[in-house]
Amino acid sequence: MIDVTQFGYFKVLGKGVLPQNQPMVVKAKLVSKTAEKKIKEAGGAVVLTA
Repeated sequence: MIDVTQFGYFKVLGKGVLPQNQPMVVKAKLVSKTAEKKIKEAGGAVVLTA
């Protein structure tokens, strides 16, 4: 699980590229629709925090 808030980030954007063979769980306060789509297409999941 990658908790982006631990690194000082609060929103995940979908500008980057994810490896297709490595699903991951991303934990953040805000996630763009593009980022959520890319994470789920790679086999991962998104966890939203308060």
